[in-house]
Amino acid sequence: MAPRFAYKVLALLVSILPLELRRSLWRYLIAVGSKRWESDGTAQRIPGDMYVKRGSLVRPTEGQAMRFIDKLTSAPIPVVVDNFKLDGITWLVMSRIPGYNLAACYPDMPPEVEDKLSKQLASILAPIRAIPPPTSAVCGFDQGPIRCERLAMGAPPLGPFDSVDAFHTFLLDRAVTLNIPEPEAAEAHAVIKRAHSRPHKICLTHNDLGPHNVIIDDEWNIAGIIDWECCAWMPEYWEATKGTYLPQYRKGRWNRIMTAAFPSYRDELQAEKYIVNYRERYT
Repeated sequence: MAPRFAYKVLALLVSILPLELRRSLWRYLIAVGSKRWESDGTAQRIPGDMYVKRGSLVRPTEGQAMRFIDKLTSAPIPVVVDNFKLDGITWLVMSRIPGYNLAACYPDMPPEVEDKLSKQLASILAPIRAIPPPTSAVCGFDQGPIRCERLAMGAPPLGPFDSVDAFHTFLLDRAVTLNIPEPEAAEAHAVIKRAHSRPHKICLTHNDLGPHNVIIDDEWNIAGIIDWECCAWMPEYWEATKGTYLPQYRKGRWNRIMTAAFPSYRDELQAEKYIVNYRERYT
């Protein structure tokens, strides 16, 4: 892999070219790359240790968010080489982070690695979370709607919301009714009220942080965090609750890693469990 500055120089050089020529360049390299490496969904590895994501569902804000984070922090994320939209198709070209996808290595993870990953995640994300938000709104990176499967499975992006309180109101309204069994109903409503009443800062949030988006090296160190397409300005606890939202992450290793990385949000995690488990509406 070339050093990061080399990709930034390449990005500068490419930005001078007309969009049609840039598209032709990446199309050619995709054709070359597809003969050597399998496609990974919307992403294709290409020569030069890079990936290209393209499509009508790829959002320009993913590349914009990555460039923003790269400018303000030293977080291990891909370098954006090119990012543009032409004829309804978004093109995102970025450097490849060498290593292994943590999800693929999950079965072989030694127990002692959990604490290591928790500490590294907290350290990597702290500078990102410390970036001042543009407003007090809960919103997408571009201050528009939020792309988040937790908010509405399979639905278009939702929001923005004027405040954290407005966002919490939406979460409960979207659930329609919480069908909580009587023995735990009082405690559940008390936890939700307590969690939603706490003051929460707005933090820049990956919003899809799971093992599938973490790259590790041979020593189980985090080499990078990828796929920032859902990046948004969210309540400070959302990285922890969204990162443990998927059924496979509600218990087990990743749940322990995330809750250790974000130890201050016990009530918020429990409140989200109640809302997700007992909501009447799922979409």
